[in-house]
This record gives sequence, structure tokens and C-alpha cells, in this order.
Amino acid sequence: MKMVNWIRLLAVFSSFFIFWGSLNAQNECGTDEMIVRNPFFQQLYAERVACAPEVDLDTAQVLSIPVVFHIIHLGEPVGEGTNISDEQVLSCIENLNHRFRADTAALAPLVSAYSSGDPAYDEYELSLAIDSKIEFCLAARDPDNNPTDGIIRHDGSNLSYTNNFSGQTSTAYYAEDGVTNGSQYDIPLQGIPDAIMKDWFHWPVDKYFNFYVVSEINGNNGGGGVQGYSYVGSLGTGANGESYGPVCLYNVTGTVGSLKQGHSLNTTPTHEVGHALDLYHTFGVFGGSCDPESNPCSQGDQVPDTPPTSTNQSCNFPNCPDAMVENYMDYTGEQCKIAFTQGQIERIRDEIYTGLPYLVSSNNVSCQSPNSKDVAVTFTSLPSNWCLETIDFSVKINNFGGEDAEGVILLVNDQILELGTIPSGEYTLAYYYDFILGDGVIEVEVVYDLDEFLDNNTLTEVVDIVEQNWVEVIISPDVWSNEIDWEITDENGEIVLYGGDWPVFSDTIDYYEASCLSDGCYTFTITDSGGDGLCSFDFDEDGICDYSYDSFINIFSNDLLIFDLSDPGEMNYGGVLEFNFCVEVPDNCPPSDCPTDLDGDGTTGIHDLMDLLIYIGLEGECHPTDFNFDGITDVNDVLTFLNSWGYVCATGENILGPPPGWVLNYVENSISNVTEITNDYNGVCLLGPPLYFDLTGRKVNNKGRLAPGIYLVVEKWTNGDVTTKKILINSWNTSIER
Repeated sequence: MKMVNWIRLLAVFSSFFIFWGSLNAQNECGTDEMIVRNPFFQQLYAERVACAPEVDLDTAQVLSIPVVFHIIHLGEPVGEGTNISDEQVLSCIENLNHRFRADTAALAPLVSAYSSGDPAYDEYELSLAIDSKIEFCLAARDPDNNPTDGIIRHDGSNLSYTNNFSGQTSTAYYAEDGVTNGSQYDIPLQGIPDAIMKDWFHWPVDKYFNFYVVSEINGNNGGGGVQGYSYVGSLGTGANGESYGPVCLYNVTGTVGSLKQGHSLNTTPTHEVGHALDLYHTFGVFGGSCDPESNPCSQGDQVPDTPPTSTNQSCNFPNCPDAMVENYMDYTGEQCKIAFTQGQIERIRDEIYTGLPYLVSSNNVSCQSPNSKDVAVTFTSLPSNWCLETIDFSVKINNFGGEDAEGVILLVNDQILELGTIPSGEYTLAYYYDFILGDGVIEVEVVYDLDEFLDNNTLTEVVDIVEQNWVEVIISPDVWSNEIDWEITDENGEIVLYGGDWPVFSDTIDYYEASCLSDGCYTFTITDSGGDGLCSFDFDEDGICDYSYDSFINIFSNDLLIFDLSDPGEMNYGGVLEFNFCVEVPDNCPPSDCPTDLDGDGTTGIHDLMDLLIYIGLEGECHPTDFNFDGITDVNDVLTFLNSWGYVCATGENILGPPPGWVLNYVENSISNVTEITNDYNGVCLLGPPLYFDLTGRKVNNKGRLAPGIYLVVEKWTNGDVTTKKILINSWNTSIER
């Protein structure tokens, strides 16, 4: 790897280096822990004293290993959170093939992008890459000989396991701690024990290489610590073989999707697959050293052509002078990993032939489709319930056959869509937008005249139409978008909507999430690990944002704006910002397609404003000017109106721009004239100046001026009364009482 321009990167990514440094200081692989705690494995490790036989890789047979991916998720829709997408799984197995076949041309673009455009590999690194003649294929038939895509999803949100050992009891919940590479007899458990999880989900190990993708390991919440682990070679097959197969976190698997910084090049799965195929760490099991090995077949990693070394974490500054930092089985950064040595490859191939021969046997047809012509409907993204009349969704159609399928047609509630040709072993997605739900029954059928297996050609989905609230969250982050996470929780603390952890420099993207929520109260929480909110730069560190790249947060409920953070002066909210809100489906008040167009001319403008101001203070249900259905036309409705100023209903285009100053002054004067409070206090006096709060309930330090917006004013009186009122401030030039 070319030397990185450290000065430039430190200036831009200093926070990232701190993160990577702390992460790499930990053992990211849990394999050695499994060996050290098990005397049986330690004995087998010590007894291995022979090197693997030599192999001429120029003439060696290509070995193909059938893989089944077990995605153990937390109940999210496919492609979200821990329930990673098919594309992410496919990128993992594709990258494994690139790495085991030493396809550096395919790897170079990924590494170059990782290194900000610097050349991916130098001549020395390229010389290290050796083709192992080992490939991986996704299983095409399941244990019952039915077609499959080799990607199996298990909802782990309700999984638990209880052990009883030495009179003590411990219960682990997958949703809280994921899995553990510890023993199933540990007290307390740090997750569902590895052996238990694999006993539940594995496919027969004499036909499939089981790969497990999990939400967290040892309670790390998918963060630091152990990123993956595997038993070493056939040592892990056990009496019945259930324990065999690598385990990796969902956010280190593959090269696409929401992957963690420093884990986006798929080297963690490559490392763990190396363990599963009988490789130890280059530094052995017990940390290693730089000292020469008297018997390299039994010391260190038991491979003679890997130089003696201790644990390395840096691509540029190894602990031992001869260390091979480019080796997949060290702890160095993923950007410099490129190779297995000849000796490691010989050890892998020897283990396959002697310990795992059934995986590559000619009788193992797991990667061959049971049918030559078979097209199937395998998935829809439809939810179980929905609160709108229309919905966007997708349908996945797989070609499980051994031949390309031509002339495929998809029927969804009798709507015809021609899909054309689907290549063998691949799939296509059909997208539907603004699909009318009707009674909520969706009938899906794929039609292929030559289909030999019709049992998987139809799918019926039922979507329950419910009266709930449509809540939308739109966030435009600052440049440090990787530092941001947000969630909406209900009154029980359950997460109902979430987002964040976006790629750095996503400040030009507006991220959108939406969901149907039942009546009730919720909490929106947004956190920033950098401690400066959505502020990109606070040069003088005075807590006031100097530059935020036009960042904003908007929350809508039933098409009404209920939270807006867009003022640059408020962007530096620190590490945490909370907003509490309640939503309720309006009774007998169906929302208009264009509620602020009161005069019906198709545009929200001055005539609509005059109509609105007539009704300020009017109480009553379902009045056209009560945009938020709270029973009164007030300043909240005025704010909603001003946010819609200038928009054409049919196109959503703003043709007038923001309201001019004279309109804002007119609004302020009109509201103050209607809602003016008399100064006749009947001898009762104020106790101190009024207190001002924003709509999130935070006290405002006004210093004699308030930013434009709506505020709650609280006044205390000498007779013990406390009164409140809402005010609209639309100009920075407006002074207030102190």
C-alpha cells in the first residue's frame, strides 16, 4: 500500500483515527479465546507437528464450496439494520472469491476508494497475491431438495436461552446481547451461546458451509470488540458437526450496505473463513513473538512461509521487522490485506481434502439447481399493516433454474409487468409506486411458460389497513454525518423508527424515513458522537455554529410540520437532542390534498393568508383553517401556512419563494391585534421577567432577543397565578420583554 498522506487525513479525519486506534487495540477476532478455554483444542493444536504437503497451484483443481448464509436479525424489514440485504450478502461471497482467487484487479477499485483515490497496491503487494484455486458458491437447493438462493433469514428478536450450572441460572436474550463465543455454561451468559445458536439454525455440515451473520457478539451492540470468530478447521465440527462455520457481525459483512468505518472491504469474513479452513493467526494462538521458530511446522501459526511475528495492528509500522502485514490472518488494517501465502493455501487445501472432503465431493450438488427451468416469487417488501391508501413496495423474482429464463411476466393483482430475461441463478426486483391497496389483499404470480416447478410461482400478502398516523422524518446532516444516530421511541421505550450512521460527507443528501404510528406520545432522540450536533465547524468553540452546510431536521405528522431545526444558531445542540410529541388520528377531519389553498386557486398565496387571518382564535372541530386539527385556529396554523407559502398544489413547486418581509409583518400585526392581552392587572404584579421556552420545552436564554419562531411564555404573578401564552416571533429585529 502506498504511504498515506497522513497530514491531509489527520486534518480531515482525526476523529476517525481515534476511533480506529481504540478499536484495533482490542481483539477483533474471538477465535483464540475459543481455543484457549478448551483444553481439547489446545491439545490438538500442540499435537500438529507436520506441515501440509506441497501443492502445484498451476495445475491444482479448482475447489468449489457451497455456502448458506444464516442472517439472524432483530425483526427489521429485509435490507434494514441487522437484516442485511441480498446485495450485501452477494457482495460478501463475490469478494471472498476475489480474495481467494487473488483477483487483484477486482479488489483494486474498492481499496483505491477506501484510500481516497491513492493507488491501491504497489508491485510488492501484487507479488504476494496467490490464487488458491478455491471458490465459494451460494447453495441452490435446500436440504429437502427444493430451490433456494442460499440466503436464510431467522428472526432472533424473541430468542432466549437459559442455562443452569453449579446451582446458578443465567438467561441470555438475543435482542439484548446477540451471540457469544463463550461457553454455554458461562455464568452470566453474554449472549446466546454459539453452540446453541448453530444447533438451532445450521444446515447439514456434510453438504453446506454454514456462515452466520449476527447482530452483536458478547453484547457489543455491533460495535467494538469481537467482530467475528470461527472454530479452526474440522476441529470445530464436534460430535455432530453443528458448531462448524464462521460468525461475523452484520456491519462487517460484504462491501455494500451500512458498514462500519474500517470494516468495509470484507476482510473480516475473509479472515474468519480462513480460520474455518484451518488457519491460525500469523502470530499463533498465544500472541507470538519476533524470535525465529525452531520448528515452524509446530510453532506460531504452523506455516513455515509466514514470518514469525507478534500481533500487528498497523499496515505501516509492524511490531516485527519481517512481519507480513498484508496477510489476511493478522490484525492489520483492511486496506493493506491482500494475500494468503503458498503454505497457508497448502494447509487449507489439505484440510479440505482430509477434514472436510464432503464439501467438495462430486456427490455434493448443493450449488446445482434441482430444476433446469424454475422461476419463483420469493419476497415482497409489503408491511403487515399500513395507514395510507397507496403504498410503494417491491417484488423479488428469482431464477432458480440452471438456464436463463426468457419472457417472464409478473402479475400483481392482475396488473401485468413484462420482466424479460432473468439470468440463471440471479434475481430481479420489480418496483411499484403509489399502488392502490384497496382491501389490502395483494396477489402476486410469476408466469414462465417453461417452468418445471410451479409450487413457488405465487404469493399472497395481506396488508391490514389501519387508522394510524403517518410520521415522516427528514434530516440533512452536516459533513460529519457518520457521527449521527437518531431514533423515535414509544411510551414503552420501544424503537419505532430510526436512522443515522451515514457515510461521512453526506451533507448534500436529505435522508428520509417514515412509518405508520398509532395514537400516543413519542420521543425523538438524535445523538452526535462528536458532541457538536449538526454543526460542521465551530471555529471559536463558543457553542454557536459557524457553518452547518444548510443542515436541518424536519418531522411531520399527518403532513403537518411538528418539529423544525434549521436555524444555524441552533445547530450545535451538543451530544443529545430530544423532542417529545404526541400524535392522534384526526376524528372526522379528513386532510385535504392541499389544505393551505383556502381559495381553491391551486397556489398558497396572499388571498389564502387573508382568509386564514379572519379566523385566528376560532374554536371548533374540522374548520378548514385548523390545519393541525387541535380544535383552534392559532399561531401553529399560521406557521404551517407560512411553511407552505408559494407552493403549487398539483406539482409541489414553489413559485413564489419565501414570504416577503411585509407579509411577515402583516401576519404579526394581525395576530397581535386579535390576541392582544390587556394591561389591566387589577393590582396584581408580575414576579420577575417572563420565562421563554421553545416548542421542545427547553428554556431559552433570550438576552433580549429571540430567533424567529414560536415560543411559550410563562408569567408568574403576585397572587400566585401562573399564566402561559404562545407568541410568534418572525424577525430578529423584534425585541422582547426581559
